[in-house]
Amino acid sequence: MTGESESMTERLVIRRIAEVAAGVASQAGVPGADVAGLIVSFLAANPEHVSRFMAEGGELFIDGTIRAEHGALSFGAMNGKMVTPAESRALKGMPDQ
Repeated sequence: MTGESESMTERLVIRRIAEVAAGVASQAGVPGADVAGLIVSFLAANPEHVSRFMAEGGELFIDGTIRAEHGALSFGAMNGKMVTPAESRALKGMPDQ
């Protein structure tokens, strides 16, 4: 894709991220920007899931597909420390991606 159609697709993805993040955040009682960051982190590490995310949105949280340890960016753990996804997977005994 190039030009205007690519720009529209990019806008649709960004809009969908914001919509899903707002909905999940509202239900979870957490900041929407945090949820949006988690979505971006996950999709950056797993671009093969973009189409599924566009279709299913928040369902990917429910089924456990979108999780911080499946992402590309560090995150704040419950103990307040910054953790990378690889560190989180290692602590949980999960295989590295």
